[in-house]
Amino acid sequence: MLRKIFTKYLFFILISLFGFGFVLAYLFGDEQSYGINKTVGWAYDISTEVFYTALIFTFSQVLFLVGYLIIFFLGRKTNYHLSITHFEIILLTLIFYENFIINMIFCVFSIILFFINIFKSHKQE
Repeated sequence: MLRKIFTKYLFFILISLFGFGFVLAYLFGDEQSYGINKTVGWAYDISTEVFYTALIFTFSQVLFLVGYLIIFFLGRKTNYHLSITHFEIILLTLIFYENFIINMIFCVFSIILFFINIFKSHKQE
């Protein structure tokens, strides 16, 4: 039962996990914006680590959702052990979201594991 869920329906598990994460971030997030009422130029400061973390994390999550959705529509199964490991790495990425170095390591490892899982997928019997 668990093997079928993680090999065939990983897309739906990820959708529910990311939806839950977004709801928690919305409800318990402490993001605040402050503004000054004056005209500013086009100089944007994107040197913060948070920007890169959010960009890479968001890109990887969209990549995973689209990739596993395509695998689901093609009727292919992924490797059980790789799927479980990839799911755990995604959970660790969500847990360590505030730490830039650890988050980048988990994101890169998760992307590599995703492509290995896609290439090792096989047609259902």
